[in-house]
Amino acid sequence: MKNNQKLFQSLIISSLFFSCNIDEDPPAIVDNVRGWFTINENNIGVNLSWKHSNDNDFQKYIIYKSKSGGTVEVIAETEDNFFKDSSVEWLEYYNYFIQSVDKIGNESDLSDTLLLRIYSVSGNWGIENFDSTFLCIDHNQTISTSSGSFEQKGYFLSDGYELIINDNSNDSTSFIGDTIISKMLFSACNIDSSSLVGNGWMTYQTTILDTTVNGDTIRPTNNNFPIYFDMDLKNPNSGSISFSSSLFDNLSMQHSLKFCNGNDIFN
Repeated sequence: MKNNQKLFQSLIISSLFFSCNIDEDPPAIVDNVRGWFTINENNIGVNLSWKHSNDNDFQKYIIYKSKSGGTVEVIAETEDNFFKDSSVEWLEYYNYFIQSVDKIGNESDLSDTLLLRIYSVSGNWGIENFDSTFLCIDHNQTISTSSGSFEQKGYFLSDGYELIINDNSNDSTSFIGDTIISKMLFSACNIDSSSLVGNGWMTYQTTILDTTVNGDTIRPTNNNFPIYFDMDLKNPNSGSISFSSSLFDNLSMQHSLKFCNGNDIFN
């Protein structure tokens, strides 16, 4: 009888043991990790985002960071799929990794590394040989649609920027057929937050004194043709705009490190 009782207890324990479904599978590796450096009222920081976990037993993310390829350290834990790191230095390089953890404590492998340089292309870029001319690179642009507004992350040259090449509209020595105004009209340009390059279209516009005379007024006509351009802002101090047509030389720019409203980004 005692032997049967022991056998019965052993069968119960074995049944309980084998009926337990112990989760030893690690969560999926975090992917689509993105990052960009932004400045808001002189408060600098790296904004990180990634694709949210679909695991039913998801618990948290662990965020790792290393400076200039140094020791990897944990800097935060969060249940959200975004994080802002405010502990950064201007022109320094940082590597970021994200790890997913489930409720049992299983940890995924680290995500692919995200390498960022603490450098913002936002602000005013002066154009050489045009002393009073600058273009404004904005960041985290607000996009308005019929269904509402949303914030688009990254850096942007707004649509409709004009660069006046020459304006002789008030020159009394101009003759009929002379080009009195020439300017570049740029389309919107999205600057990639990782490569810090972008592209778009420039329309070169010229105003020529027309041969049609109506009284004492000479009617001008506009001649427009589109040119593809590339904008490269990888250098924190200087950038360039190059054109697909050999008719136009590259434009050189100097980063003034200011907001578009004139406030200093860094003292």
